[in-house]
Amino acid sequence: MSERKPWWEGAVIYELIPRSYSDGNADGIGDLHGLRHRLPYLRWLGVEAIWLTPIYPSPLQDGGYDITDFKNIHPELGDLSAFHRLLTAAHDCNIKVIVDLVLNHTSDLHPWFQRAKWASKGTPERDFYVWSDDPNRFAEAPVLFCKFESSNWEWDEVAQQYYFHRFHKHQPDLNYENPLVQKEMLQVVEFWLKKGVDGFRLDAVPFLFEEEGSRCEGLPKTHDFLKKVRTRIDSINSNALLLAEAIQPAHEAAPYLAEDELHGAFNFALTAHLFAAIATGTSQRLIDCLKKTKEILPGCRWALPLRNHDELWLGDGHLVPEDIVNSIRSGLHQGHGHWLNWGINRRLAPLLNGDPRANRLLHALIYSLPGMPCIYYGDELGMGDWPGLRDRDANRTPMAWTAARNGGFSAAPDPLLTLPPITAPGYDYRVINVEVQKQLPGSILNWHKRMLTCRKLLPALRHGDFELFDSDHPGVIVFARCFKSMKVLVAANLSAAGASFRLDLSKWDGYRTREVLWGCDFPRASKDWFVYLPSYGFSWWLIGEVSDSLQTKVDTI
Repeated sequence: MSERKPWWEGAVIYELIPRSYSDGNADGIGDLHGLRHRLPYLRWLGVEAIWLTPIYPSPLQDGGYDITDFKNIHPELGDLSAFHRLLTAAHDCNIKVIVDLVLNHTSDLHPWFQRAKWASKGTPERDFYVWSDDPNRFAEAPVLFCKFESSNWEWDEVAQQYYFHRFHKHQPDLNYENPLVQKEMLQVVEFWLKKGVDGFRLDAVPFLFEEEGSRCEGLPKTHDFLKKVRTRIDSINSNALLLAEAIQPAHEAAPYLAEDELHGAFNFALTAHLFAAIATGTSQRLIDCLKKTKEILPGCRWALPLRNHDELWLGDGHLVPEDIVNSIRSGLHQGHGHWLNWGINRRLAPLLNGDPRANRLLHALIYSLPGMPCIYYGDELGMGDWPGLRDRDANRTPMAWTAARNGGFSAAPDPLLTLPPITAPGYDYRVINVEVQKQLPGSILNWHKRMLTCRKLLPALRHGDFELFDSDHPGVIVFARCFKSMKVLVAANLSAAGASFRLDLSKWDGYRTREVLWGCDFPRASKDWFVYLPSYGFSWWLIGEVSDSLQTKVDTI
């Protein structure tokens, strides 16, 4: 009997912001009721899991990542009963639900912090957070939100001490040296598991513990606590996913994926290399990144995002080399003037200057590389953004459903909307929306549906081994995904000019080759196999004999 694969291996994850997705009660704010009624769309699209950004009570100074109650639902989104109905409906649609778990910090309005600031120094209540009389402690820890904060420390008049915050000053860091903090957060994990969630996206996991003389990232004590989280989860639901947000190079993120720790982690370094490849039209640095990633951690445990609710994080030279950052900054001209903290604050389509070819190419790569492809809501439409909105709200505007008022997001009067819908030229919601694109066979939305359907029919793209092939063209990347008897060859042209090249397929000499998306036969594999790809073009080929039933399914998509 073959080993059963975990549900998340190769699963397609769709990130959405509930407040911006669909308004179910016409108050101008997206909610769980509205989201529940959009599940048939997500099932139609072909995603296998949805990741919800924080749904907890919050003053919303940081998009809900500033939490005042870890065991409840923000009243504007619904309540625990509404969440249960959403969860049940999602499971009926065969869609898993992943929730954000913010371990590192709370809101400064959380009862824990309000109690801590009034408690005496040295008491367990005060020590729920990290306090100091000296604001120069942990001096080597970089300020993450450098656009808004000049220090990781903030003076509190009531406590008469400084408190530590790696993010905004209104988000004090919890003190994991305190056993009571660990106990409380493990109880939060248990609470949501028992509600039936299918996994957690662990926000900002590197920063749980602090240590002098370090960047205060990924310390051994942090890994020790995450192993406790894994143990608690396995004792309740061993089929729940733990997915780490660790904005670190692959060799620093890989330790989170120890067998007794987390199941997956986002590969933000690979994301940066993908954008650098598009910006320069060359593939070698991307190929090198993939080789190193495979050496560090082979398999399908990386989550592969292009964009998300934050800026395109490029770091301070720690995540990727400075020349990669500079190539993105100089090559992606639509990012000029939109630098925020450590990255570019633009959605995918505008960052690529609205070019659907580059958009399709980048998605085609994450759909075929080993790991869990991640789609940010609206990117399947080529949705735009609203530069100039507060903080990262430019990337968090309402989903466009129809050409009706407010894009079908809400029936509320405009001033009540959580954020304004997109009306910018080229991205106006009256043109770029689900209803219109569903009716256009050549739309980017229908392209995504076709790609995800093909991917489901090709288990090699979900579970297969990964092998890079040599190409004599500087703008081309070629690799194969093989699983059991299925072999899929992938080639992508990252340059803005057409590319012709030859491949050595002598290992499959004489095998039939058939292009997947359009069902066209190509010449049989040989040592000198010729390929032409248009600008930003790509292809998937099935190598070897193809069963009639599989080809029929692919041809009829």
